[in-house]
Amino acid sequence: MTQHAMRKFVKFCAIRAAWAALAFSLAACNNGLGGFSGSVGNTPKGPAQTSFRVLGTSGTGFTATVSNSRSSWTLQGNVPLSIEIINNVQPARMIATKTAGDNSILSLQVINGTNQLEVASTTAPFGTVQVQTRKKFDTIAPSAVPDLRIFVIGPAGERFSALIEDLTDGFTVDARAPALFLFDSPSGKVTGQFFQIQNLGGFDINMTLNGVVVATAMGGPNVTIREP
Repeated sequence: MTQHAMRKFVKFCAIRAAWAALAFSLAACNNGLGGFSGSVGNTPKGPAQTSFRVLGTSGTGFTATVSNSRSSWTLQGNVPLSIEIINNVQPARMIATKTAGDNSILSLQVINGTNQLEVASTTAPFGTVQVQTRKKFDTIAPSAVPDLRIFVIGPAGERFSALIEDLTDGFTVDARAPALFLFDSPSGKVTGQFFQIQNLGGFDINMTLNGVVVATAMGGPNVTIREP
């Protein structure tokens, strides 16, 4: 096997191993209460949510557009990152572009509930990659209004369960930090309750509304963050 072929084979094996590890540890969203000890919050449990996993070469920067049939969001981030649409309306899609002109790996995975729907990767300099649910897109929806996001910054690698709810619905999730939650069309103010599973250190969480930080939460093993 040539050196070029060997490098391609090693990259392929690394991607496969990363997806397998993530699928095992992040058996995605809204399937039981995970770290919750019982009924939490005052809202009924919502349907399975759509989530995106960004993997590849650690630290690789990217810009992205995440969208569903009702709203869209733009963001910047670094590998690794989990992104989840709360209160999602299918179809959903993520398009990401590397900000580096090197051969680092940028990989995307889209999951609905516990079902992996699509995986795609690029190693091209400033390469673009996209994944989507099985339904097709005609156009990208308008920017989310309001644009409410909860970003679990750390501790890095911490596995956690959470209940994220507005006044009418609650959504249970299971993820690892760093993780970004995009709440589509919330009904009233949003509250998030986060429960550490591994306790690798205190949570560092912020909530933004239309690009402005409106709440922060730190500590552990359990913290709550509320929209003021």
